[in-house]
Amino acid sequence: MKTNILRPLFDAGKLWQGSTKTAIEVTDTGFPELNQHFSGHGWPAHMLIEILTDDLLSAPMQCAFATWTKQQDARWIALANPPLSPCTERFMQEGIDPQKVDVLNVPDDQLAWCLEQLANTQSMRSLIAWENEPFTSTQLRRLQLACQRGHTQLFLVRSLKHQIQASPAPVRVTMQSLSNGFEITVFKQPGTNARPPLVIPSELHWITKAHPTRRKTSILQETAGLH
Repeated sequence: MKTNILRPLFDAGKLWQGSTKTAIEVTDTGFPELNQHFSGHGWPAHMLIEILTDDLLSAPMQCAFATWTKQQDARWIALANPPLSPCTERFMQEGIDPQKVDVLNVPDDQLAWCLEQLANTQSMRSLIAWENEPFTSTQLRRLQLACQRGHTQLFLVRSLKHQIQASPAPVRVTMQSLSNGFEITVFKQPGTNARPPLVIPSELHWITKAHPTRRKTSILQETAGLH
């Protein structure tokens, strides 16, 4: 069988070889060093991405914010079952329109179905969800297929204990919090082998930014000074 017949399967993340290059669409991770750890130089844009960690909030949200600020369009982003209520101010500080952000609280037994419906719709750009009750392999496979159909990116935050279990998710990473940031290991992805751990320093630049209303006032003052 010719390799070019299998090319669509490789590019869709359904099959891959050790050093095979893929032509999948990606989003900038927001961290140049992390981009280099992916065969496509970024998070796959239309795939299920498992984040396995015991730090359920800080590190996963840093990753989500970093890539969301790099690629924005008219579509929506959503957070499903976050451990804490998101801060609108943080979205504004990162330049993300909070009116294009949905926050969902879904019963655990309906979360997989809800994520599948969201991923299927082409009006949704990216989602991050927190799993409380373990999803089955069939549910994970359906989520991956939904991401491909809807051209949606889904970050699924799961317990670190699932690392030893097989998963149909094309991309799997582990995250561990550190005093100066977090460590991430990409141990499964299309097109290449596992990568060594990478330390990402804490992203606190948003704390030093002016409040959005002050930034707007400053811009208006500068504009007025031109006349």
